[in-house]
Amino acid sequence: MKIKFIHIVFIIFISLKISAVIFTNYINGLNISSVSSSDISSNSYNFISKDSLYNYLKLSKLISDSLAVKYIDLGDIESKILEIPYVDEVLSFIDIESNFKLEIIEKKPIMDLKDYDFILSNKGEKIPKIDDLSLSIKSCFGKVDSIAFGDLAALGNYISNDNFFINHIKYIYSDSTSFYFSVNDFDYNVKLGDLNRFENKLKKYKGFYAAKVNTDFLQKYNKLNLNFNNQVIAQKK
Repeated sequence: MKIKFIHIVFIIFISLKISAVIFTNYINGLNISSVSSSDISSNSYNFISKDSLYNYLKLSKLISDSLAVKYIDLGDIESKILEIPYVDEVLSFIDIESNFKLEIIEKKPIMDLKDYDFILSNKGEKIPKIDDLSLSIKSCFGKVDSIAFGDLAALGNYISNDNFFINHIKYIYSDSTSFYFSVNDFDYNVKLGDLNRFENKLKKYKGFYAAKVNTDFLQKYNKLNLNFNNQVIAQKK
């Protein structure tokens, strides 16, 4: 009998706890959340401002200056933000004080395609260009097949993470069959060929450069070719 009584008490306790949670959620849902651009945080590359994000959501009627928490649809907000071509990731939430928060991660620019109206992200995605926006990334001239965008982005990532190449390489260009790069310190151009195994090619070049840089060898050539296994082919001026 005692065990049965304890069991009944336990059921009542759980029921009351569930009811309290439901009631609390209901009350919280009625709370008014004040929403402004200050509730938005971003790792901005200056593609899109907080004010423009806020106005974008207002025009989409997903938020307003103040509204009940229960009318804030976080899923719809995140889906709408992800339609913006500059956005890579988004997280929205409502804190315990019923404040709406939005966190944006913009796509990271990695390669400026000079013959196109977009740049490449570090994941090989297209990012529309914005006039007068200056970015500290390498440029690539010439036509590039779209199937090479991922490899070209990987090349950009490799260069940007290497202290030697980020300062040594001036720009990259393509003649539709091969990729090349120009350097800052000498007059020669370097042929990469396709972007298969570009890491090995660049490591080979770095070793070659370190062995020759303190001689007058590099001043005598206008072309270097990395498109051969285990060797660098040099062509004199």
